Amino acid sequence: MMKSSKLLRNTWPFRKSANLRHVISSVLLLGISTSPVHADNLLEVVDAALQNNLALNSAETGLRAAEYDVDINRAKFLPSLNASASTNWNDGKTHQHQAPSLDNGYNNHGVNITLSQTLFNLADIYSHSSAKVDLDIEKLRTEQTRQSIIRDTATTYFEYLKARAQIRATQAEFESSQTRLRLITRNVELGNVAGTERYEVLAQKERTANTLRSLKKDQRIVLTKLETLVLQPVSPDFDLQSAVDFEPIGNQQQRQLNQVMYESDYQLLIAQRQVTQSRQALKETGADFVPSLKGSIGYTYDNTNDATANVFPDKGVTEEAKYALTLDVPILNGGRDYYRYEQNKVNIEKAEIDLEDRKQQSQQSFDEFIYNINDFSASLDSLAEIIKANYASYIGIQKAHKLGTRTITDLLSAESKLFSSIRDYENARYDYIITTLQLNDRIGNLTPVTIGKIAEQMSPMNDSKADSPIPFHLLAQ
Repeated sequence: MMKSSKLLRNTWPFRKSANLRHVISSVLLLGISTSPVHADNLLEVVDAALQNNLALNSAETGLRAAEYDVDINRAKFLPSLNASASTNWNDGKTHQHQAPSLDNGYNNHGVNITLSQTLFNLADIYSHSSAKVDLDIEKLRTEQTRQSIIRDTATTYFEYLKARAQIRATQAEFESSQTRLRLITRNVELGNVAGTERYEVLAQKERTANTLRSLKKDQRIVLTKLETLVLQPVSPDFDLQSAVDFEPIGNQQQRQLNQVMYESDYQLLIAQRQVTQSRQALKETGADFVPSLKGSIGYTYDNTNDATANVFPDKGVTEEAKYALTLDVPILNGGRDYYRYEQNKVNIEKAEIDLEDRKQQSQQSFDEFIYNINDFSASLDSLAEIIKANYASYIGIQKAHKLGTRTITDLLSAESKLFSSIRDYENARYDYIITTLQLNDRIGNLTPVTIGKIAEQMSPMNDSKADSPIPFHLLAQ
């Protein structure tokens, strides 16, 4: 059976680390970027995702298209100049009964230039304002997409590390069960123990092997998802330092972060702009009931050589200048504008309801993230104590089993509890970070800068198979 010295051999290095509460505070509110030290550290993977992800490229392309909408609506305030030119060839023949036939061939040509300017049209003013609001919404959606990619990439990175920690603990448990099975088999062959003990050890080994296989499958799925986000092969090579402290978020900081959310949450900002958009649409529709004024200046030049014409102009050059001022007063169009106006009033009401609903959902999500973060922080203290207690229990039962005072069932149960507590501890560590990333996303503060602060708490991984999954710093306290 596996000795305690082997279980602790090459345990995780003890690293001094900054208090994570200060780190999380900086991440949430300030954040300082650090220089990347490896192609596959967290910050570099996030940067690659921002450069390669197709969803972000699509959003940025849509933003550029939306910018042209503003220019299109601005053009309504500028004068328009139109020019046209024409030339005609005419060849006619008249057959007369009492006189000779008449042939008439001639041509005429001319140009026309018109300069027009809208002097007053309230609908154009509101349409231009609506286009600017639409552009603001598109900018917010683009930033929201960028933040979502950062969130998905970073959380998937830590999901991979979480799966790796589970595999590490389960692999150690599996190797221990293999060693114990060989020893039990040998003792059964020598007649030192009952054959039934071998079956218990064999069953636990197979259960552990099945769990290990499923965990490796899940890890491959997570890695595939990460590579899909980044659009290039990824090998996460940095992990959280083992001695990082995960402290709760206090009440004062919660209030500060809550205020940040109402100022920066992209979903809330978009919902607010949509209310403004609905109000602009109402103004634009109401402008259909207001008169509009348009002025124009035109110049026409015509040259004809029709010698048979008896209506002026018969031939020669004609020049004409035209000045026009047009007042368009809407009177009745079957009630279409009225019903559209009423419809937009309802749309405003709907947008305001959606905004209130969005506020409640954001607040609920914010509270849940805070509760989960603080729960993970508290549970880590308890889980650390459970690991130490289970380890001490395992060592004691291991010694008692050698003396024959405890059964193999007791030993297997103790070992199973030990490794289960290690897996629970690792889950809580990574879930704390993942939830912190989600909280940053909710308050609209998840950027490469904040990712850089988390990356400062990470170090290159040691892939040695001899590493023990037990956090040595817990047992050294």
